[in-house]
Amino acid sequence: MGFVWPNRPRFGKTFGNVRPPKLALVASSGGHLAELFALKDLWESTERFWVSFPTQDAQYLLADERVIWASYPTNRNLPNLARNARLALGVLRRERPDAVISTGAGVGVPFLWAGRLFGLRTVYVESITRLGELSLSGRLVYPVVDKFLVQWEGLTKDHPKAEYWGQVV
Repeated sequence: MGFVWPNRPRFGKTFGNVRPPKLALVASSGGHLAELFALKDLWESTERFWVSFPTQDAQYLLADERVIWASYPTNRNLPNLARNARLALGVLRRERPDAVISTGAGVGVPFLWAGRLFGLRTVYVESITRLGELSLSGRLVYPVVDKFLVQWEGLTKDHPKAEYWGQVV
């Protein structure tokens, strides 16, 4: 079963003077980026920019996209967390997106917190690999995001804010 967006806005259409939303798409390279890229029907017709790491897979996948490269590694690396927090504040202030969407991992945390600080819509999609418990990134952003989406229905049991809409891949 694929990911189902209930009442999904048609971002690519304009109605009168209303423009499609501008999206900040934030994901660590590798599987997190692949999952966000798999949601192409959501973002492909919007104005958008990406935030990821300058790894070989990300450079290949995002070759035709507007990308802002973040500092890595982020796994429990406080200096890079601080760098990415500064990056998030600057990028979101300059770009002024309507929403921040992230599949994690570490790079998504400062961008979702900064997005919340600026009053932006924030959406976190937990990794498909998280079957029984939330990831560290998920636990860090759970209190602040507008939508917290999981890819396994069982995760909604202990996390009332979590919503199951299906699986991305």
